[in-house]
Amino acid sequence: MGSDGQVGWKQITVVFCVLLAILFVGAGIFKALEENLYNPEAVPERVHKVEDVVVEFVKNHSYVTNHDVYELLKRIDIARHGYIDNAIHENTSENYHLDYMESWYFCMTIVTTIGYGHMGPVTDAGKVFCCIYALLGIPVWIILLTLVGAQLSDSSRWIEKRVRELLARVTQIPRKFRAPGLAISLTIMITLFFFLPALVFHKVETWTYLESIYFCVITLTTVGFGDFVAALPADDMHIAANVVYKISVFLWITVGLAFLAGSLERIGTALKILGEKVTDMDLDPTEITDGPENEVIGETNEAHDADSNHVNGTEHKNGSNNVTNGRKSGKEKEIEPQELADWGKNGHYIQDTKL
Repeated sequence: MGSDGQVGWKQITVVFCVLLAILFVGAGIFKALEENLYNPEAVPERVHKVEDVVVEFVKNHSYVTNHDVYELLKRIDIARHGYIDNAIHENTSENYHLDYMESWYFCMTIVTTIGYGHMGPVTDAGKVFCCIYALLGIPVWIILLTLVGAQLSDSSRWIEKRVRELLARVTQIPRKFRAPGLAISLTIMITLFFFLPALVFHKVETWTYLESIYFCVITLTTVGFGDFVAALPADDMHIAANVVYKISVFLWITVGLAFLAGSLERIGTALKILGEKVTDMDLDPTEITDGPENEVIGETNEAHDADSNHVNGTEHKNGSNNVTNGRKSGKEKEIEPQELADWGKNGHYIQDTKL
């Protein structure tokens, strides 16, 4: 790429560093608010309901402890949703511990507008912070998305151009025909941002490949149901690997969302151009009804003039050879007997008239 591309990547780097700073600072603030301002008496109602169920279960089963029940709940949460509800924990009388990278990951789901729902603020201060944080972080994220999308569009156009040139050399398809090049470039991009990442999630998260594809689509469309959430804490994953994995997921979401937005825009533009061409091929009914009544569509002026000479010229019934003005060309007018009688009554004398 030229100098314009270099300037674009410099801008991307700056905005990306700003967004990373927002994520890391926001994660620290959110972690501090949730841990220091946590009030066991003000936890959500669902937490009290879970506690009541646990107490009732332990009373009826003396050989089971509270710890055993909460461990079972955690396993059920992981089996059903893939994550643990952080608001529900065993020691409700103490400030619960929130992992920093989990807080970072939560902030990432805010600024990217995905919002898996695998965790959320428990304290009132945390709720207020999330509102302010979303209003500040989402615009920076949109700027980054726009810059990355512009660079991806350039790359996609470059791939499309090379594909059209290759097809023009190998086949009889002309270079100006864009559909094959556009389809192949989109196929390459979809493979890079959907099928290959799904393979990674299939190996790391132990999901089926279909579930991994489903997660990629739901994530990059920002639907974010939260039934599958990647990069959640795992007992057998090293801390450094966990950090790298979470940042890698964030990079994939950033580039993938930019690609998806750019692809939808390009497809929309192509359909718009195609629609305009189809419209131009259609005849406008107003072109037929707005012209002169005697005008014949498709005739040239010369044909129209020739027709006018035929109708209004010397051979026309209103011309010199007219036969409707009471005379016949080269002949005397014949008087009807009735006309002669009428003229006689009026005192006219008729001479030299051929009866």
